[in-house]
Amino acid sequence: MEPELASFLARHSPASEGRALWGGGTIPLRITGYLSDEEPPVEYVTSVRCVLLRDDMVLLQRDRDSTHILPGGRREPGETLEETLGREVPEETGWTVLSPVLIGFLRYQHLGPKPEGWTYLYPDFLQAVYAARAGEYRPDAKLDDGYELESSFLPVTGVQSLQLTPGESLYLNAALDRLAPQP
Repeated sequence: MEPELASFLARHSPASEGRALWGGGTIPLRITGYLSDEEPPVEYVTSVRCVLLRDDMVLLQRDRDSTHILPGGRREPGETLEETLGREVPEETGWTVLSPVLIGFLRYQHLGPKPEGWTYLYPDFLQAVYAARAGEYRPDAKLDDGYELESSFLPVTGVQSLQLTPGESLYLNAALDRLAPQP
């Protein structure tokens, strides 16, 4: 692990842990969630995610592979984390983001050899996680690439009853703590 990343991680305590298989089940990853308002070193951040709240509801995103509460996506070269957030969430959901607050980050660790053709960071990379309020719905902002299928707001209690990943539960609770739903 690079010294700068090791130093950053040493200042934070893990709050959740899970595992995932990417690439059709061929790329095993450990995913560790951290709560923090300290911006992670951007050179290790590949994507930015967000828990999006509207009144007493949470945005639920359904794509071809899963249903989750952390829409967002890959950083483009030169973008700040908030610029990525402001671009990616509307592209995936159609909803703009208001008053984003950094609530943590996810650390992804490859558990196997570097996958053939892998062009991203290896063996560790991060995703920054924000909480924000939903702004306006802009259907023209949504990119229709066939991957994101639908987004809808569900009451917090309904989302809490879903089978969320450990990281999703961690960030949902942090978002609710940081951004109490508007009346």
